[in-house]
Amino acid sequence: MRNDKFFPVMRFMDPDKFFDGFDFDMMPMFFGDSSNFNARVDLYRKDGKIFVEAELPGIDPNDVDLHVYSDRVTLSAEKKFDSNESDKSKSYHRTERRWGKIERVIGFPVEADPESAKANFKNGVLTVEINEKSQDKAHKKLTITTEQ
Repeated sequence: MRNDKFFPVMRFMDPDKFFDGFDFDMMPMFFGDSSNFNARVDLYRKDGKIFVEAELPGIDPNDVDLHVYSDRVTLSAEKKFDSNESDKSKSYHRTERRWGKIERVIGFPVEADPESAKANFKNGVLTVEINEKSQDKAHKKLTITTEQ
């Protein structure tokens, strides 16, 4: 017999069946709650505009609440569990798709003009386009005086 401390435990484990009895209700403890998830977001600037692109698969664009401010955009939505309660013949063995509330606040790197904001939804991706607020280039050169 080997002198390995774990050998007595490991010899009874079948690697092919290791996860068969695993309690998947514990998954939120390790990976976060599957009933809540965040939309994956890209934020970038191009040609004097700020763009926010958010992946919202399986969400109806009419169910998205979107607000644009001069320093941020907020979005919230809810993806409902796609289950037909009247269909009792379904016996789920695995469900990996995520559902629940999505709430994001995305800060802008520069000040934006909320009045210019436009939103488009295509293939599960929400794109928000906002003009950057023009920075006033007028300035005054100051002469520094000294006191003696």
